[in-house]
Amino acid sequence: MGLSTSFLVGSASSLFLWGLEKISDYRSEHLGLLFTLPILGACFQYLAKLPNSSFQLGTNDLIDRVNQQRSDIPWGLGPFILLGTWLSQISGASVGREGTAVQMGGVASYQISNWLSLEESDKVDWLRAGMSAGFASVFGTPWAGCLFGLEISKVGQISFRAILPCLFSAFGANWVSLHVWGTNHTIYPTVFLPEISLAFWAKLASIGLFLGVLGWVYSRLESIISKTFAQLPMHNILKGILAGLILLFIFQFPIFHESIGLGASYLLRPFESGDTANFAWSKTLATSLSLGLGFKGGEATPLFLIGAHASSALHEIITLPIPLLAALGFTCLYTGLAKTPLTAIAMGIELFGSDAWFCFFLCTLIVMYISGKKGIFKKQAWADWVPKPLYE
Repeated sequence: MGLSTSFLVGSASSLFLWGLEKISDYRSEHLGLLFTLPILGACFQYLAKLPNSSFQLGTNDLIDRVNQQRSDIPWGLGPFILLGTWLSQISGASVGREGTAVQMGGVASYQISNWLSLEESDKVDWLRAGMSAGFASVFGTPWAGCLFGLEISKVGQISFRAILPCLFSAFGANWVSLHVWGTNHTIYPTVFLPEISLAFWAKLASIGLFLGVLGWVYSRLESIISKTFAQLPMHNILKGILAGLILLFIFQFPIFHESIGLGASYLLRPFESGDTANFAWSKTLATSLSLGLGFKGGEATPLFLIGAHASSALHEIITLPIPLLAALGFTCLYTGLAKTPLTAIAMGIELFGSDAWFCFFLCTLIVMYISGKKGIFKKQAWADWVPKPLYE
């Protein structure tokens, strides 16, 4: 079971990343593809409204299955989310990749467990393991992937019985992606801490508060857009056309040009320059609109970009090294909204070195509480012993 999950998910992530690279190169040379956004929006709205459509499902449904709030995960979710994300990217929608990899991994491992007629508890463990494998192999972070699968379903609680499946699958899928298919991941600079003093702790808390407010703005903006759009008294196909036209309109403004598509080519920029505030806000709006209007993809890479660019831009106000500020924003905005503080520690260490491990943890905790009870995964439960934020 572990070998088949590792190979299948690692291979799927490699295929997905290879497709994203080709799509990004092609779209950058053919900006006219932006005009397909209304057509794609109409197709997505049509498919989402079909009876028993897998197209309307996502990571929240995998979390529901782990928490035993739903009885099954259809196999169609995997290919639908892969093709949907590729199409969203080729049209220029500002969406990410982690949701796609996590969903493909979860579906693959869950279907294998169904074919093997495993017990219900084992199916849930391997669903977690598939999600771990997808996260690990798409970012090249096996420890973070393992912990992501263990803590994603309930804030403040990990599944101890799923540790070995998640560990094996995360490392196995990452190995397959790297050594069988030759996938390359972005190499980030190692960050180092300045002298630790009372002023340093105050600055660290300030960064956490800033990212928490930014996370609250992002999640509320996406939620408002999604709810408002769903309530429009229009036919679904017209709704999809309108969604595409809205994105097409904002992408005509120069400030939004860099927010088209995934934006992976800008991941290293905030570690070198602090002049990045405009990109952070344009990417926030572009991603909120893209996902809120129904285009397909994940949220991690856009949130990495938003967090890193926004925090890096504060270097003149909060006098910390720019690479440290960027690394905190990169790691803590996403993991804070995902409510996964242990994943934050692992991801920070794997990408930026071990010096600032406690900074990633503390800032993520602050973001978790400032951004409210509901983050990017609305179906997450909270463990009884964990104090909950006072607002949604």
